[in-house]
Amino acid sequence: MDFEAILGPLKLFSLLSVIIAFVGVVVFALWPSKKKSFDEAARLPLNED
Repeated sequence: MDFEAILGPLKLFSLLSVIIAFVGVVVFALWPSKKKSFDEAARLPLNED
């Protein structure tokens, strides 16, 4: 078994891992129950102490 035989499945696994992570972050960011906390975080710079 040489390096090229290991590299193919490793590339596929890493690509699928990145895609799954990206989809997870997008779903987390767009989840309806998170809207309130994200809106509050967006207003933080505008709040005066």
